[in-house]
Formats: sequence, C-alpha cells, structure tokens
Amino acid sequence: MSQMENRRKVIIDLDAGTDDAWALLILLRGEQRFGYEVIAITCVHGNTNVDDVTVNVLRVLTAIGRTDIPVFKGAREPFITSPVPRTSYFHGVNGFGDIAFEQQIDLGLLKPGHAAPELYRLLAAHGGRVALIFVGPLTNLALCIKLHPEVLELLGADGLYVMGGNRHGVGNATRSAEFNFYADPEAAHIVFQRVPPTCPITVLPWETCLTQAPALPMAWRLDVLGGGPNVNEAVRMLNVIERKLYGDRPNWMPCDAFLVAAFVDPSIVERSEWFHVEIELHGAITRGQMVLDHLKARNTAKPENGEPKENVRIIDRINDESFRQLCQMAAL
Repeated sequence: MSQMENRRKVIIDLDAGTDDAWALLILLRGEQRFGYEVIAITCVHGNTNVDDVTVNVLRVLTAIGRTDIPVFKGAREPFITSPVPRTSYFHGVNGFGDIAFEQQIDLGLLKPGHAAPELYRLLAAHGGRVALIFVGPLTNLALCIKLHPEVLELLGADGLYVMGGNRHGVGNATRSAEFNFYADPEAAHIVFQRVPPTCPITVLPWETCLTQAPALPMAWRLDVLGGGPNVNEAVRMLNVIERKLYGDRPNWMPCDAFLVAAFVDPSIVERSEWFHVEIELHGAITRGQMVLDHLKARNTAKPENGEPKENVRIIDRINDESFRQLCQMAAL
C-alpha cells in the first residue's frame, strides 16, 4: 500500500460562510503536515442557499489551486420542515459578504450527483475508513442515513466531528438553540440517535466559540494574520469580506475553524467531556437545543440497565496559541 493510500481519508460538509472558508483552508493546508487526505467536499444549505455555498467553496479552491478535490452539491432545505424564514444573514446574503467579485467561477468543476448518496458511495469505496467533518446543518448526513441505512455499518473509529449545538443551553439562532442545529433539528436528531457507538462523535458547541474568541482580537485577524505580504489569494479575499462584515467587532470568532483545528491536531484540545446527547424537537422555546444528560455523565460506571450511555465528546477548550499557529499555516 502506498503512503498516499495509507493516509487517513476525510470528507468535510459545509455551508460556506467565512468561518467555513477558514475551516477549509486549515484542513487543506494541514494535509501533508498532519497526514490525511481530503477526498471530497459536500455542500449544504445554511449560512446561505446551497447554490451560493457551492460557488463560495469553488471560489476558495480556485484561489489556492485545489480544484482537484471533488465538490458535491447537497440539500437545499431542512430534512422535514420548511426553511425557517430569515430576517438577517450574518455572513451576508450570499455567505461571502455580498462582495461583487470580478473573477467568474467555473461551475463545471462541480461534480454530478447529490451529496447524500455520494457520502455513502465514498464511505463504501474506502471501507468506511473516512473521518467526517460537518460544520453546517446535518441534513446531508441524515439524508444519507435514511437513503442508505447500511452506511451506519461504515461509520467507524475515524469518527464524526460536528460544529454545532450548545453545552449550557446558550443559543444564537434563538435564546436556546445554536444556528446549525436550529436550521435542521430533525437532521441533528437523526444523526445523534442513529450513529453507532463504534463511531465516536466529537462536538464543538457554541459556548466554546464564545470562550475562545477573546484570545483572537479582530485587529490580530486583519492586520497580523491577514496582513502579511505572503498570504494566499483566498485569505486576501477573506480580508475584504471580513473587514466589511466584522471589522468593527472586538474579536474574531471562526467557529467552524475551531472544530477543524481539533481534528487536524488533536493535541490542541485542552478540555473535553463525554455526555449522552439528545436534540429537542418539540419545545416551544427550546426546539433545536442540544440537551446533555449531566446526571449520567457524572457516573463513573457505565450503566448496564438500559439507561443511555455517553455518546458525544464535547470540546470545551482548545489551546489559543496552537490555534493561531494553525491559522498562520492556513494563511500562507
């Protein structure tokens, strides 16, 4: 087996706002150094519509010369319900600050096929030895599970990594729900109920993003990380977008990049804890909230009486300096 064939395989699913773009840059720039291979990118509704998500992904790949990676378009709307009406767009209506870019993107780079069955095909082709990173709504994975239930047998020790949910019930889409899970609660419910114990789930929730942000002043992001003479074209593009969208904010909060950093370099995780997790679907003011079983998590012995076991590792803290170093790697 060649060295390339022996490397870990990775698929990332995203809804391309600016933090997704940074997550993608860290993931791609870390391939050689950290010994894995990104074999596909799947796109989902979320920060913007899936058509704009696809364009944004292709724009990043074109800027860094990585259009060799297959890109698949996925779900346009939530698994069951109609899309939640939007009154604001944190990353701009098109996910990239509504900037009028001069460069036209070659949509012919997009691969045929829907993301959900392609996830199954790729997992089957690699014997299930693929790590999955999801930094948007979980619709594509839920669809894959429903279309191909046998995919559950292919989810193994390489793990599922998710940016979303909340640790303490602190929301951003609502008072109690984080955006990615609120955008498709049924999909999140399906994933957390159906993914088997043989596939460890790692979640980096909204509250962790809040605690990481103070170590990342916006001035550092724009003037230091993005201000060097050798930054790549994707970062130059993100400089324009993020200066427009967030330039007056005190801190930078690239939520999706925090999760990808924890995948790329697991030693970056300073504090984490296992919980049994479920997703609230019916609460009048808590729909989409990630609910942790704090009582069971305190038990040192695993319950043997049919009670739920811990199924998710929650990342509470990553190392600030190590994260900045990964961002600097991604910027070159």
